[in-house]
Amino acid sequence: MAGFEKISIKDLTKSFSDTNGKRNLIFEKVSFELHSGAVLRLSGASGSGKTTFMNVMSGLIKPDSGSVLFGNIDITNLSEGKKDRFRAENIGYIFQTFNLLSPFSVIENVYAPLAFAGRLPQNYKDKALESLDKVGMKEFAAKKPYHLSVGQKQRVAVARVLFADPPLVFADEPTASLDRSSSELVKNTLLELNKKGTTLVLTSHDSIFDDVKPDIDFNLETGVLS
Repeated sequence: MAGFEKISIKDLTKSFSDTNGKRNLIFEKVSFELHSGAVLRLSGASGSGKTTFMNVMSGLIKPDSGSVLFGNIDITNLSEGKKDRFRAENIGYIFQTFNLLSPFSVIENVYAPLAFAGRLPQNYKDKALESLDKVGMKEFAAKKPYHLSVGQKQRVAVARVLFADPPLVFADEPTASLDRSSSELVKNTLLELNKKGTTLVLTSHDSIFDDVKPDIDFNLETGVLS
């Protein structure tokens, strides 16, 4: 695991223009610090901007103004190539859309992000199988994603994060549409990673996460930090 001591959000502002050219403010001048191993919960109603905030924070979307610093690295000012490399080396994603690559097998999906970044460890296939085994998906290693159920696809996404062991994980509605068993697995995996020092950025309407106490809660609907 690489890592950084803290993430500094400084005066972060993002808006979008509608078809009439009207500016719609999503969030404005947001500032806080998140130390390594902390939990940030993004809350608020659907459509309030939680996913947008995640995408700005990870450098997938450029803010109108402000900065996001991982240690002393300002991701908002990096070139697209350097952003891609930074994400590959430091960030894991568990999203409700899974982002699995259909032409690749399950095991290939687990190690693909690090392969693209040129950072595959020795014995990477063994490690990928071990990660799949932890989420009960080892027997599906040779299958393609389109052969899997929704819950199985999410388990593969979790295995991909376990394989990469990143210092930061974004989990955007990670249990949406999952059964209780799969939801428990995702939650327990996230908490296990966090206990080991992984910083977690989480958004979820699932009551299964109600007992998870964040270090910072940012309500995108009200703009209140607590």
